[in-house]
Amino acid sequence: MKNSNLLLFGSVILIVLAIPLVSLLSRPRNSAEDVRARAAVVNTLQMNGTVASVDEVKGVLTLDNVYLADESRSGEAKSLGSWEVTAPANFNFASISPGQTIIMNIDSKTFLAQSHTVTALTITPLK
Repeated sequence: MKNSNLLLFGSVILIVLAIPLVSLLSRPRNSAEDVRARAAVVNTLQMNGTVASVDEVKGVLTLDNVYLADESRSGEAKSLGSWEVTAPANFNFASISPGQTIIMNIDSKTFLAQSHTVTALTITPLK
């Protein structure tokens, strides 16, 4: 009788001690490197479109037939219509011309669907 109580009491103590130990071991480890990597990630979208006009003075492109690139959507591509795109500060407007298809990375925070305006982080000609 004394041994069975001791065994029961010992088992309960082991279980009670195991619960905090398991929660400590299963907690994700955050190193300074992980935090820096997550902080450096910018929420970007990729969009494609055809250049309709270029206004180098304002730093703006007008694009027709704009759609989300394969990497930024699921399902079939759907035209989002015409958009006004603010080019990045270091963009060379001589590298594109009307009728050319481009791909651009945009910051998702600047994606304004109601006004059809967006700011590009990068712009790359496709054709």
